[in-house]
Amino acid sequence: MNIVRNERNRYILFKIINEGFLSIEHSDILKSIWKSIWRFFGMKEANKIGLWVIEIDLENEFGIIRCAHQTKEIIITALSFITEINGNKIILSPVKTSGTIKSIKNHMISKKTRD
Repeated sequence: MNIVRNERNRYILFKIINEGFLSIEHSDILKSIWKSIWRFFGMKEANKIGLWVIEIDLENEFGIIRCAHQTKEIIITALSFITEINGNKIILSPVKTSGTIKSIKNHMISKKTRD
């Protein structure tokens, strides 16, 4: 008898740092993340990722992505390797990881009240 376990997820909050106003779309950020994964980790690792974009807020300069818990470090590294999108310099800086989306949202709310 095989027991199927639910995949444990991790949520990664990242800050979008750019040199001024960029005209980028959500899809541009997602494409850049996938390109970084493929370039630095290969197709074999990319197949294990389980990457989902939960939210990208370009106005407030943050994004939230979900991935499998085993691939969290790959995603964080891939985010750190991105230096430009559409010819514009950009940094996708990981801020916090969590096992729940609620914790990520609470972190964002507490950060806004401190600023």
